[in-house]
Amino acid sequence: MSAIILTLNIFPLSAKCSDHTVGEVDDLIGGIVSYKLGQSGAGSVEEWLDNGIAEGAGKTTDWYALTLAQSGYADLSAYEQSLLEYLGNNNVASATSREKYALALCAAGSENSYITDILDSSIGEQGMMSWIYGLHVLNNGYTCSRFTADSVVDTILSLQYSDGGWALFGDYGDIDVTAMTVQSLAPYYHYNSEVSESVDRALDFMSRKQMDNGGYQSFGNPNPESAAQVLTAVSALGIDCRSDERFIKNGNDLFDGIIRFRLSDGSFSHIEGGESNETATVQAYYSFVAFRRMTEGKTPLLILDNHRQDTASSQVTEAPAHFETVIESPSAQLLTTAVSDSHGTTFKTTRTTSVSYSTSVIKTESVTIAISSVSSSNKTVNIQSSVTSHNEKIGNKRSYKPIIIIAIAGSALAVALIMFILGKRNHKNYIFIGIVTCALIILVMITDIRSSDEYYSGNKKEKEKPVGTVTMEIRCDTIAGKSEHIPVDGVILPPTAFDFEAGETVFDILTEAAQTYGIQVENKGSAGGAHGMVYISGINYIYEYDFGDLSGWVYHVNGITPSRSCGEYVLSNGDTIEWLYTCEIGHDLDEVYEK
Repeated sequence: MSAIILTLNIFPLSAKCSDHTVGEVDDLIGGIVSYKLGQSGAGSVEEWLDNGIAEGAGKTTDWYALTLAQSGYADLSAYEQSLLEYLGNNNVASATSREKYALALCAAGSENSYITDILDSSIGEQGMMSWIYGLHVLNNGYTCSRFTADSVVDTILSLQYSDGGWALFGDYGDIDVTAMTVQSLAPYYHYNSEVSESVDRALDFMSRKQMDNGGYQSFGNPNPESAAQVLTAVSALGIDCRSDERFIKNGNDLFDGIIRFRLSDGSFSHIEGGESNETATVQAYYSFVAFRRMTEGKTPLLILDNHRQDTASSQVTEAPAHFETVIESPSAQLLTTAVSDSHGTTFKTTRTTSVSYSTSVIKTESVTIAISSVSSSNKTVNIQSSVTSHNEKIGNKRSYKPIIIIAIAGSALAVALIMFILGKRNHKNYIFIGIVTCALIILVMITDIRSSDEYYSGNKKEKEKPVGTVTMEIRCDTIAGKSEHIPVDGVILPPTAFDFEAGETVFDILTEAAQTYGIQVENKGSAGGAHGMVYISGINYIYEYDFGDLSGWVYHVNGITPSRSCGEYVLSNGDTIEWLYTCEIGHDLDEVYEK
C-alpha cells in the first residue's frame, strides 16, 4: 500500500500534460552539443572530448565531461589524464571543488585514489555545498573514515529550514540550494521515510517558488539555472514535470521556464535577451540529460554509470522499478556532426587564459557610449561607439578621424576618376561609390579606437552636472595573496570618492574607476548596458569560479547586498559602494540582503 501511495504522490492523477515532447528535448540537447562543437571546432563529440574538453579539465569543461559520460560516451581517458595533471599542479583550496573533481573522475571511470583521498578533508568543510557534493561521491560507492552516507544524510536533513528549503545562510530556503540538496537525497527517497518526508516538504517549497512562466528567480533575478536545477532534482525522483501539476503554473512547466532563455545558436543566456552564458548553457544541458535519463528508466544524473560497482549499494545505484513501467521512450541521440559557428565574426564572452572580451558603458554630456574591450596577454584595444565632433582630442592627441575621413574621400574620388578614364561611366557605379564612401565615413564617426594607455587615462573624469559624491572600494580579502596578480592585503582600490550625475549607476562608477586607475573589468549584460542587467564576471583578472563553484564578485551599497544588478542600482548622495570577492556566494562575507 505504501508503494502505491508513493507512486500516486510522484505522479498526481489530476495533473495536466504539457506539449513538450521527448523529441523536442532531444533537439535542445543536440542544439547545445552542436553549439559547443562549433565553438570548439570539433567534428564530433569524440573529438571534442579528446581536445576541447580535455584542455578545459579543472577549469571550464568538467560538467560537460560528466554529462557526456552520462549520455553514453564511455571514453573520457584524455579528459581524465588532463584533470589529473591539473590536480597535480594545483592546490585546490575549495572543498566543494575537490568533491566536484572527484565526481568528474568517477564519471570518467578513473581508479585514481584522489576520489577517496579528498573525502575526509572535504565533506562538511565548506558548509552546505560540501555536504551535498560529498554525499554525491558517497552515493557512488566511495567511503571515508569520518563519514558514512547515512551520517551525511542525517546532517543534511537537520539543516532543512522551516519553509521546506535549504540555503547556504540566512533564515529562508534558496531555490538552487534546495534543488541541489534534493538531487543528493533522491537515491534514498523510496527507502528512508525521514528522507521522503523531508523531500516532500522541499517539493512543496519548489512548487511554491515557481513563477507563472514556469521558471524561477534567484536573488530577485529570473534565470534558467534555477529552473534547470529543479528539473534535475525532480527528474532524479522520477517526476515528469510535463505532467505533474505541482510544477505546471499557468500552463507553463519547467521546460518553458528554461527555453525562454535559449538563443538562436542553441546556447542559453543568464538573463532573458542577453548574451550566451556558459553557466546557463551547461546547466540547461545537464538538466535536459537528467530528464532524458529519467524517461529511459536510468539512474539520476549524479549516480554515475562509471561508479564503483563493487561497493555501491543497490538502493543507490539502481533506478526505482516504477521508472521502467511508468515511462517508456526511445533513447536520446546527441548530434555528433560539426556545425558552422554562427558567431565566427563576432566576439565571444567566454574567457580564456589569453583573450577576454568585455562590454561596458560610459556616459558623456550628450550621448551614451558603449565600449567593447578585447584584452590579450600583450595589449588591450577598446572600441567605443559614440557621436563625437571632428576636433575632439584623445588624451593629448588630436583625433585621427579627420585624417581617415579625408583618406576615404580621396580614395573614393580616385576610384571614380579611374572608372571615368576607363570609360565605365554608368551613373550606378558612381552612386555605389558614394554609398560606400558615406557608409565608411559614418563608421569612422561612430567608432573610437584607443590603445590601452589612452583608454586607461589615469585622469579622473570631470562631471558637468554632479549631484553628489559616492565612495567606492574594491577588495578581495578572502583570497588575498593567493596568486601573483592578487594583492597581498586584498585591496585593489582603497576607498575612493567619485562625483556622480543624476541617473548614474553602480556600474557607471565601476567603469569610471576602471578607466581612471587601470583596473581590468569584465562583464556580461544586456547589450553591455549600464542601465540594465549587468553581471560582473571579473575584476583585476580575478574571475568567477577561480576559487570554487561558489566564488565570484558581489557588491554592497551601504553594507547591504542589493537584489538588483549593478546596472540597475541608481546612486544617491553619500552612498558607499564595496566590490568584494566571495568564495561562498557571500556566506564568507556575512551579507545582509536588501528586503
